[in-house]
Amino acid sequence: MLKDKTVLRNTIAVIIGLAIIFVIIQFGLLYNADRLGWDDKVFPEWRHIIKYFSHGEGKKHEVQFFGSMLAISGIAALIGGVITAIIVRRAKQAYTMFVGFILLIVALGDVIITPYHPTWYEIAICPVLFFSSWIGGLFVDLIYKKFFKKSKPSSQSF
Repeated sequence: MLKDKTVLRNTIAVIIGLAIIFVIIQFGLLYNADRLGWDDKVFPEWRHIIKYFSHGEGKKHEVQFFGSMLAISGIAALIGGVITAIIVRRAKQAYTMFVGFILLIVALGDVIITPYHPTWYEIAICPVLFFSSWIGGLFVDLIYKKFFKKSKPSSQSF
């Protein structure tokens, strides 16, 4: 069996980070769509919301909707990266980059499968998700190195 169960801990950390990102993005999507006039109370499929805000009467809110979703997604990726980095013991930036890579693949899949995204959003969402999660891990890594690093005694005597 595993000696210190780091694989299980790191897997759980990645899953928790992705789940937190998913919850924040879903909340942001519902809040953002409700704020800009989407009148359906039951959450419909993502394609209908995108179509509403990219065609017809919702077109006037396109930049507000997709800009807000870009910001919310970046904040969610940052928070998810921080949570993942806090849970793992070693290689904090590597695991947050792994979370960012998973988000990058999911975002590319969404852009390819779901039509009606504006081009600027399609281009911007992938680097925002990847780099936001990595920056979250970088912050935690720097804080751990600055405040929680155990200093080794020096063998030199002066």
